[in-house]
Amino acid sequence: METKVKELTYSTTEIPGFTLSGKSVRLDLRCIGEDGRNFIVEMQCYKQEYFFRRCVEYAAKVYDSGVRAGTESGEYNIPPVYFIGLINCSTFGDRSDPRRKDRFISEYTFREKQMMDTPDETIFLIFAELNRFRKQLDECQSLTDKWCYALKHIGELAERPDRLDQKVFEKFFRACEIARFDNEQKLQYVKDMITERDQINIINTARKEGMEKGIEKGRSEERTNIAKAMKSMGMDAETIIKVTGLSETEVAEL
Repeated sequence: METKVKELTYSTTEIPGFTLSGKSVRLDLRCIGEDGRNFIVEMQCYKQEYFFRRCVEYAAKVYDSGVRAGTESGEYNIPPVYFIGLINCSTFGDRSDPRRKDRFISEYTFREKQMMDTPDETIFLIFAELNRFRKQLDECQSLTDKWCYALKHIGELAERPDRLDQKVFEKFFRACEIARFDNEQKLQYVKDMITERDQINIINTARKEGMEKGIEKGRSEERTNIAKAMKSMGMDAETIIKVTGLSETEVAEL
């Protein structure tokens, strides 16, 4: 099952009351799609015991929050949860099966064991094992390959390669540049962004006010023309005022 995301909204990464002690746990990144789907993105650079179980529990907790919301309304129309793990270590143990030779992305979900059908969208765990991704950039044909290459080698690249010419990679590399700013650079960047937003807001406000004035002027001229036509037809001033909304003085001056 392939899902295309049209638009994402960043959501709180905190899962309250996750542990027995009542403390909260923060996810690396959590977004909600335009259709309500939940997306969790986690980075794992060091081997960790029971990592898969931890991912299942994280995804289940987010799904459970949808259960509670559905229960309150008397329905179980719960948005699916997609957990995306970006892994750069040998977390899953033995991957020597020949069928996995060229596979570095794996997906887990609820499926019927023999027929392999999925009754409904619930929880999906998708892992990209960057440590097993061996392709050079000139071998990357699909967008998925290019993303894996960029994520794996971003720390080694001085600039964006020509083969990563899609606009999304331009945004990605720009975001990485900003993330590497020191405190002084970050402060200046924020100040520049505020100034730029202020300027855009001023321009948009002036444009909007100009349009509103133009519309109002057009309406005023239209009312005047209608009033003139009514007056030329011999209609009385009281009727003209009621129809056009002009004042008695304005009608008298026509």
